[in-house]
Amino acid sequence: MFKKIMAKMGIGTARIDLRLDRPGYRMGEMATGVIRIEGGNVEQRIIDLRVNLLMKVSVRGQDVIKQVESFPVKSQFTVQPKPAVQEIPFSFALPDGLAISTPSVQYNLQTKLDVEMAVDPTDMDLITILPPEPVDRVLQALERNDFRQKPQSGRLTPYGQEFSFFPGAGLGVPLKELEVIFLATPDELRLLIELDLANGFMGREKEYKAEIVVPQELLAAGQEAALSRYLLDKILEYANNPQSIPYVSMAAFQQGAAGYGQPGQRRSGMGGMIGGMAAGLLGGMLLSEMMSGMGDEMAGGEMGEEEPAMDEEMDMGFDDFDEF
Repeated sequence: MFKKIMAKMGIGTARIDLRLDRPGYRMGEMATGVIRIEGGNVEQRIIDLRVNLLMKVSVRGQDVIKQVESFPVKSQFTVQPKPAVQEIPFSFALPDGLAISTPSVQYNLQTKLDVEMAVDPTDMDLITILPPEPVDRVLQALERNDFRQKPQSGRLTPYGQEFSFFPGAGLGVPLKELEVIFLATPDELRLLIELDLANGFMGREKEYKAEIVVPQELLAAGQEAALSRYLLDKILEYANNPQSIPYVSMAAFQQGAAGYGQPGQRRSGMGGMIGGMAAGLLGGMLLSEMMSGMGDEMAGGEMGEEEPAMDEEMDMGFDDFDEF
């Protein structure tokens, strides 16, 4: 009886350990592995075993965590007391449209064992979301062309995940920075880019927005050199003659970013926006949390302190592509 009481309090209860078959997966792939359950001091009835995919995003130096998806593994079973051990295999498809893992965007798998009338054991494991192969090929091609990702590259914007690059010194054009958002379609990969060009004798920077459409044949294996040349030619063409850049409509990119709602609920719209699901999931929540935090600061502030301007306070680092 004493052991049962202690187990209900979490002392001597079952323990869980999720073990992935590999540390990283591409969005849309099946994540696989086993969940190891070690029995505690007494037999315990399990109501539910599931794995939650959590996304952690750094915003202005603060970490915000959001559940992206929840994957049921098994329900209504019994765990025998130690030394009994169960290994339960699992597999689930990672959602499309996730942001790629970067220093500012990270993912964890939270394993939860719902024990009947007892404290629920949990486990937390890091999982890396890798770029889809077409995006990976473009990122590698840009690197071959001497574009180096900036430390803040990979942050979320309202339209998806933005990758920013320093250009190499040997390009021969006044390009100071290149920013890219990806949208994958069945027939092509579309790059929404922003070029920051030094303009005039004072060297002031001016932003130009353009689109590069990459055909599928250039994304195939063995086409690395052709892909690198194609991207470099397009970037140099726009940088040398920005006035000739065709008009870019944001309608498709907005649909791609807004094509997702709450976890497990996908609305109609253009799929394939890299980071679009993440931006959609986080947008309203971040706004709500920041408004709440601002209210707390105002309530707890000293009389006579200057309050931050609303537009300054609500700037979440989404400046670059906001003007579309």
